[in-house]
Amino acid sequence: MAINFGNALMALKVEKYHSINIIGFNSPEWIISYFGAIFAEVLPVGIYTTNQPEACHYICEHSKCDVVVVENVI
Repeated sequence: MAINFGNALMALKVEKYHSINIIGFNSPEWIISYFGAIFAEVLPVGIYTTNQPEACHYICEHSKCDVVVVENVI
């Protein structure tokens, strides 16, 4: 499954050594996206679920992420 996620990142044309952000509680999906990013040679950057929206925006901007993986939409 992680390899499939890595392939999806490559299909989205996320460049090698760029970053993706992952926000969510510990779950299989978090691990799949983390290792999928590594398989695609992309840097996974975790965001705490307790962060305020401003902190999440700051992390996304400063990590120059290409994709944000979220657990759910509220």
